[in-house]
Amino acid sequence: MSIVMGIVGILVTLVLAWIASSDRKRAFSHWINILMLLGLQLIFAFIFLSTTVGETVVAWLADGFNVLLGFALEGISFVFGDLVNVAPEGGTIFFFGVLMPIIFISAIIGILQFLRILPLVIKGIGWFLSKVTGMPYIESYNGAASMFLGQSEVFITLKHIVPQLNARRLYTLSAQAMSSVSLSIVGAYMAQLEPRFVIVAIFMNLFGIYVVSHIINPYPEAGTA
Repeated sequence: MSIVMGIVGILVTLVLAWIASSDRKRAFSHWINILMLLGLQLIFAFIFLSTTVGETVVAWLADGFNVLLGFALEGISFVFGDLVNVAPEGGTIFFFGVLMPIIFISAIIGILQFLRILPLVIKGIGWFLSKVTGMPYIESYNGAASMFLGQSEVFITLKHIVPQLNARRLYTLSAQAMSSVSLSIVGAYMAQLEPRFVIVAIFMNLFGIYVVSHIINPYPEAGTA
C-alpha cells in the first residue's frame, strides 16, 4: 500500500506542476530527462535504504557528521560553559544542539572553498547533472552549488552571470536554491532524524527540482529561454 501511495504522490505532484506550468504544451517536452531523473531518485532511494552497500555509505557519512558535530559541541562548551548542560536529562537545547553547529559547519565549508576543494567538487557534480537533466550548465552548476552553499550564498558565486539571465532562467535558479538542503544544516537535521532519511532527502531534492522545473518552467529551446 505504501508503494501505491508513493506512486500516487508522484503522479499528483506531476499533475499539479503541469497545472502551474507557464507553457503546458511544452511541459513534458523533456520527458526523457524527467524519466531519467525520476529513475535516479528511485535508484538512490533503493541503494541507501535497501542495500548493504548503501547502508554502509550512509553509516560512514553519518559518522563523519557526528565527528564534526562532536568538534562543534566541544567549541560550544568552551564558549558557553555550563549553560550547555542545563538541558533536561535525555534532551537538548535547540540553540546549542542545532543552531550553533551550523556556524561550525559553515566555517568548514568556507575553508574548503578557500582551498579550492569545494569548487572542484561542485563543478564536477554540475557537469554530471548537465548531462542528465537536459538543462544548461549554469542551472546544473547552481543545483549542485545550492546543495553545498545554501540558497543565499550560492548566488554570490553567480554574481557576474545573474544580470545576464532572463526571467525564466532566474526562476529555475531560485527554485533550485529554495529546494536545496545545504550541508551547513545537514548536521542539524541528523541530530533530529535518522541520518539515512536525511541523506536520501538530499538526493531527492537535488533531482526532484529539475523534474518540477522542466514541467513548471519549460524553456522554449533546449538550453535557452
